[in-house]
Amino acid sequence: MVKRILFTAPEAYQPRLCTVMAETHHCGIRPAFVPFISTFLHTKHASFKEFCSQVASYDYIICSSVMAVRALQFSGLPLSVLEGKVIAIGNDQKAVKQKLGFEPVFQDAEPSMMGIVEALVRQSELSAKRIAVLMPEFIGLPVPPTITNFLSALNHTGAHVAHVFCYCTTAMGQEHYAETIEYVRKKGIDAIAITSGGEAYVLSKIQAYAAAQGCPMNLPVYSYGPYTTRCAQEVSLPIAGTSPKYQSFKDFIDYLVTK
Repeated sequence: MVKRILFTAPEAYQPRLCTVMAETHHCGIRPAFVPFISTFLHTKHASFKEFCSQVASYDYIICSSVMAVRALQFSGLPLSVLEGKVIAIGNDQKAVKQKLGFEPVFQDAEPSMMGIVEALVRQSELSAKRIAVLMPEFIGLPVPPTITNFLSALNHTGAHVAHVFCYCTTAMGQEHYAETIEYVRKKGIDAIAITSGGEAYVLSKIQAYAAAQGCPMNLPVYSYGPYTTRCAQEVSLPIAGTSPKYQSFKDFIDYLVTK
């Protein structure tokens, strides 16, 4: 049965999702795309400028997403000062190789932020290390618990941790809620697929808006993985199912095909 699924990931991820679906045998998904959040580089941020001036002093550089990898790509920094230091999550490790030209470290870590912490604590003399976390500045969104829990766990390792803002993540404005609800109805959407805590937050707001207008959105919502589901639970967003594998978009699509 062909299913019409609305994907709410940022626009930059849409080509990858389309490619995976095109390569998936008997996919059975007709995708629709409405980005609930958007991201853009902010390499002029004071913390990123300071990081660039002190990059040689850092032992590890954690990229919280592919946008952080892109920030390094366009930073103008010599690749020689980055190689052997960059850590990325799951499929973003491929972006390090493609955009920076070298392999990231800790490639066997669990594909999550807490997986990175677990890999780091296995290193010796971590308290003497300096770690830069390249992360977004959130606009119109609360900082997701995945980020706050990660930073808290990282601080507890005893390492010197610097928070470096290199891109912004912004939420869909409330002025677009009504047209989004109308789009969902007109397109005959069967389910919604979310890939991040930010998307979960926006969807919870859209659902509340729809309910207040007397036209609730009662569609099943599927989550990319347990960390996204945890963020959804924080905003009381019901989740119909969570992908058990979350290394890549292929894992997510393979899961959605079974629904």
